[in-house]
Amino acid sequence: MEKKTKYYQIGSLKKGIRIIDLLSKRGTLSLSEVSGELKLDRSVCHRYLLTLRDLGLVSQPGGSGYRLTMALFEMSMRMINQLEIKKIVRPFMEDMSLQYRETVNLGIKDGDQVVYLDKSESTQLLRAELAVGARIPIYCTALGKAILAFRPENEQVAFCSGSGFTAHTPRTITSPKTLARELTAIRKRGFAVDDEEHFLGLRCVAAPLVDYSGFPNYSLSVAGPSSRLSTKRMMEIGSNLKNVCERISKILGEIRTG
Repeated sequence: MEKKTKYYQIGSLKKGIRIIDLLSKRGTLSLSEVSGELKLDRSVCHRYLLTLRDLGLVSQPGGSGYRLTMALFEMSMRMINQLEIKKIVRPFMEDMSLQYRETVNLGIKDGDQVVYLDKSESTQLLRAELAVGARIPIYCTALGKAILAFRPENEQVAFCSGSGFTAHTPRTITSPKTLARELTAIRKRGFAVDDEEHFLGLRCVAAPLVDYSGFPNYSLSVAGPSSRLSTKRMMEIGSNLKNVCERISKILGEIRTG
């Protein structure tokens, strides 16, 4: 059955965004590569690229090939900086980073992934290097599991009944039943752990940030090398992190209902 195009959709806008998305994934590409990859007419594709260039979204380094400029990043950062939660949470992140001398991350749920919104870096030379804006699947990060465990039950069931849990390391949870049991354990103790489940040598502990709705969209984590974050230390940090996140959650609830 042929899929109908919705009457309000602008085809040229969709094609322009597809070009932006492609360049964000592949870096610098030639006109032929862009038109071939997206199956667009070469002359039409050239017009799109020149329009994006005139708008400051695309550049031609050396006159050959096209790549994105920093304009989209700047737009994204302006949006992120406007998020009220970032301003509220930042002082708590800095305090914990100094206390534990490890990197503290703020994450947000975005579909089946968690996006790193902000971080307060460790003062130690060897630290967790996860860039702001990075995306990681929910099921293999403490940030994501801390959020999912406290979302509505139907969401958890739907997530765990899905497929495609890729193993990023030998420790990644790939079984839906195992993940469901893990979420139950997280709810009982109030925080989640990532035991080298996405990156070997990296451990994290995270707790959810709940607002007036009673459910979390954000979480905070403390991350560091497994050589420093033993299981015992993660449990100690997790207990304190849970309390900190409960304090922040109270502030978030008061702001929304005040």
